[in-house]
Amino acid sequence: MYVTQASWKSEMFQSVVGFLPDWAQGTALGVFVLAVLTVWALKLKRKLAYHRAVRAGRPIPESARFAQGRGADHLGSYAPQARRDDSAA
Repeated sequence: MYVTQASWKSEMFQSVVGFLPDWAQGTALGVFVLAVLTVWALKLKRKLAYHRAVRAGRPIPESARFAQGRGADHLGSYAPQARRDDSAA
């Protein structure tokens, strides 16, 4: 019985790369590694900008803000308006 120890992500990656010709497998792997390193570098850059701004007491750049919430936290003009209870008047 064959039991895989790899995650589903690596299994999917190997199956996609397995369909490519040999010369393209190395290129695909290189592009994938480059994408992962780019995402990592951008996260690190934002984190450093955030820590520098906090340490210097400056306003935090918009691109470096963490824990700013999503979705319903930022409805803006679409947020439900507070109702006035006219029956209490």
